[in-house]
Amino acid sequence: MATVEACVNAPEFVIYCDSREQTPPPFPNGVRLERVTMSEADYTTPALQGIAVIERKSADDFASSITAGRERFDDEIRRLLPYRWKCIVVEGELSQIYRERQIHPHSVLGSIASFMARSDLPTLFAVNAVGAGRLIAGILRRWEERLADG
Repeated sequence: MATVEACVNAPEFVIYCDSREQTPPPFPNGVRLERVTMSEADYTTPALQGIAVIERKSADDFASSITAGRERFDDEIRRLLPYRWKCIVVEGELSQIYRERQIHPHSVLGSIASFMARSDLPTLFAVNAVGAGRLIAGILRRWEERLADG
């Protein structure tokens, strides 16, 4: 277990955020956000550049991406294929997608299943912005640990 002193003296965890992200979620203490222009997705770290990325979507944006904007979103997904690790973090709940936009649940779940089965691209749901920030930071930190372990 880490001591308080070790936590206080721990270096900041740097997360790169795409400069086009309008409202990044709040991140936990010890995380420093740096704005960079990313060719794909929204978040990575200096150590994970070219290896791992996270695409963040609001619930409304995700709903739009799997319906009217599906063709454009499929192009975005194709650009993520070369990455070893990748995922979509939706800032909201799964039920919001079909409840607020009146999209049939089978359509939403079919899209999520397709992203995973065809592109090894999981879709994770964070209830709110705080949850999204914690989830993004946690995933990126663990991917860096995996990278360090070989």
